[in-house]
Amino acid sequence: MKIDLEVKATGVEVSPSGYRDFVDVEIRGVDVTDMLSEIQGPVLYEEIELDDFIDWADGKGKSSDILARLDADEVIDWLRSNWHLEAENG
Repeated sequence: MKIDLEVKATGVEVSPSGYRDFVDVEIRGVDVTDMLSEIQGPVLYEEIELDDFIDWADGKGKSSDILARLDADEVIDWLRSNWHLEAENG
């Protein structure tokens, strides 16, 4: 997948990555909001809280699909914090 972006930055440093046909790029002073607005569609996922993610999945009927991909400890913590499981004795 290729994405063309126009990025306004205060500094850019490009160096060889050590892998053929690849380079490392460091970009400084970027307004992330502007950059992210250029990327649209299913290639961009913003960070969201697990509570919101599970609620969204439940509303779309996708809970079992989504929960299968999540870390079990994180799901258990969420279930306990939302009163779906009893807290651990301790």
